[in-house]
Amino acid sequence: MAGVVATAEQSRRSVVSLYLLMGLLLLIVTLGGLLLGAVSVTLADVWHMLGVKTGLSDRAENLTDSVLWAIRLPRVLAGALVGAGLGVAGVGLQGTFRNPLADPHLVGIAPAAGLGAIAGIAVTPAGGGSLLLMLGAVVGAVMVGLLMRRLAANTLDSGQLILIGLALGLALLALLGAVVLAWDSPRVPTFNFWIFGGLSGTTWGRLGAAVPFVVVGSGAVLWLGRSLDVLALGERDASHLGVDVGALTTFSLVAAGSAIGGAVGLAGVIGFVGLVVPLVLRRVVGPGHRHLAGVSALGGAIALVVLDTAARTLAAPIEIPVGLLTAICGAPVLVWVMLRRTP
Repeated sequence: MAGVVATAEQSRRSVVSLYLLMGLLLLIVTLGGLLLGAVSVTLADVWHMLGVKTGLSDRAENLTDSVLWAIRLPRVLAGALVGAGLGVAGVGLQGTFRNPLADPHLVGIAPAAGLGAIAGIAVTPAGGGSLLLMLGAVVGAVMVGLLMRRLAANTLDSGQLILIGLALGLALLALLGAVVLAWDSPRVPTFNFWIFGGLSGTTWGRLGAAVPFVVVGSGAVLWLGRSLDVLALGERDASHLGVDVGALTTFSLVAAGSAIGGAVGLAGVIGFVGLVVPLVLRRVVGPGHRHLAGVSALGGAIALVVLDTAARTLAAPIEIPVGLLTAICGAPVLVWVMLRRTP
């Protein structure tokens, strides 16, 4: 008995250490994202900007302060928010569909969020805020998530479900591209934004509109972690253990759809983050959904901040769409993980 308690305590300490390590790494890459760019910035500049903007310093504002506050800081924070939301949403979808390959992009939810965002732009008055855009993205994501749930109930093969979701997602992505190209308006973000994702146009207003949806949705997935652990045993066993499977899957998909909708409304359709991050970290923390969602939030935030920083610095002054980098980096990792799983 003492050995079991000691093992549990050691496991708990290992998870806490992982949280602390990843939190520190996120802080480091966030600082790196603020320092790196076309305009040279130092740690002293960052400290000066924070002092001026918070009123702790009475020194005059300079050009570097404006660059950091208006451009880099909201962009870096948006990268962390989007990465965290996609990472947690990936865990929620994988737990709900009981399929480790379920991903916001592969099951068609992210493209649907893009179409919903376009609908939100259409009903937003000219010069209006981003709230309706985000709400439209969330509604689109939730609707297709619930549709995939119905399809999953009629599909015996989980691989077949992914193929159906991939086909649906490609069709929605093509429709999204056609609408964007046909609707030639400065109010609509570019084709590259919706298809490959990007954070270059991030503003404080748009970031603020996305935060409630991503945070509430991600928090709900974390809260459902233990129930998703029970669901992993199968719907029949979960029902016998007192879990309302119908309510759980609906609530989980609404939560994941909220996080995905906020992320897509802010950064466009970015693939692989919600798939690869939980897939890799599951090998570290195990299958428990609560801890997996927590470390996936940190892992997704770290990954996207790093890749977005690379996207705007590797070929400066040309900016690489961040979705291309997530695919370039994510695909080989996915292949490696799946080869390791092969007997």
